[in-house]
Amino acid sequence: MPIDKEVIKNKIHSKEDISLKTITDIIAYKIYESPENMGPEANFLAAAEAVAQYVSEKYKDLDAFKNYVSQSDKGTKSINQVADTMYNSYQDKQHLSFDIVKNMISAVKDVNLKMIANIVAYKIYQSPDDKGPELNFISAETFVAQYLSENFKNIREFRRCLSDLGNGPYALEAFADLVYKYYCQRKN
Repeated sequence: MPIDKEVIKNKIHSKEDISLKTITDIIAYKIYESPENMGPEANFLAAAEAVAQYVSEKYKDLDAFKNYVSQSDKGTKSINQVADTMYNSYQDKQHLSFDIVKNMISAVKDVNLKMIANIVAYKIYQSPDDKGPELNFISAETFVAQYLSENFKNIREFRRCLSDLGNGPYALEAFADLVYKYYCQRKN
């Protein structure tokens, strides 16, 4: 029987278990630094949920979890490694929705997505579908958000795809070509 997630979250919020609280703080900071930043309180709540979910899925009880943490390299390195593992699991479970991606582009929470949208907008500008800079960018932003939300489970999967396409601007250009061809050239 898995550990009740609420028990774990209570231990985090009450600071009863310092290792759980520390791991949660590290994950909240990683969320803060990521494009998924939702603000300090929401980041902490998401991190606490991620920790509780991970621990309840992977360990039969809290003693087994504490044993795992203590068997890792001693000191802060083990806490950081455990936090990295949990954060990666959290990211893998974050599903990209159209609204999330659109917000990431418009708020420039992910520079690569913003650059891809700019490239797609420029391609629209060069096409017979040109409707002016503002409408071109709105269309491009919509196309990129739709493409990502339909084709990628999470942001890590998208980043792996970008790295498979190449380095730097070449990868962004290649991805923008995919989006542009999918939405703009298929209707012709």
